[in-house]
Amino acid sequence: MRRRTAVAAVMGCVVLAAASCAGPGRPAGTATADGKGVASTSASPAPSATATRTMEDVVAAAHERMTAAATGRNAPGPEGLLVAAESTGGALFVWESADGRFCHGATMEAGMTTVACFTRPGSPPVGREPRLVPLVRMMATGWNVVFGAEHETVESVTCDGVPVRVRDVGVMADGARSVHAVEFPDLTVGTVSVRVRRGSRVVTETLALETFAKKDAGSFASCGKPAS
Repeated sequence: MRRRTAVAAVMGCVVLAAASCAGPGRPAGTATADGKGVASTSASPAPSATATRTMEDVVAAAHERMTAAATGRNAPGPEGLLVAAESTGGALFVWESADGRFCHGATMEAGMTTVACFTRPGSPPVGREPRLVPLVRMMATGWNVVFGAEHETVESVTCDGVPVRVRDVGVMADGARSVHAVEFPDLTVGTVSVRVRRGSRVVTETLALETFAKKDAGSFASCGKPAS
């Protein structure tokens, strides 16, 4: 993977299907998918490192910090926080608020915690037809892409024919949307192929891994065709 340093410059701009950077007078953080809300970003002291710290310890500590950060109308609903990705450096969580808004947040061992949510209740709404719904594209434990599947079941994901591990995160939208996650070591552009089942039919859909790297796409790792 190349140009890792270039990733940091775009991280504040890359989340969900339509991302934007926080402007003057707005808190730094990641933008919501509908482009109308910007999550606050708070720094907290990094925990003391110990030689015996396990992955479970890291995720438990991250869960505690995220619970403290996601408050008010952005607090998790009855299903609580769902782990979308985890590493020894932190964790990425997704959840639904009490009014049905999709939210996500990352908390890292280095001390940074971010929270971002859709602004409208029941967002994103469930479609009538089978589809994949991009939910999160960001650098957290790696290059993390979280997506939903509606009226279909995800069977596998491949990058140029090579299988990609898919994490089945959970179910949202009153059971109408299953949530899944894939991860790459560094920013990866292009598209992956997603094999889904719709009743007795099996079809292949494409999912964009990013929406911003156009001119510099050749400088990053890639899958499939460039995202349109």
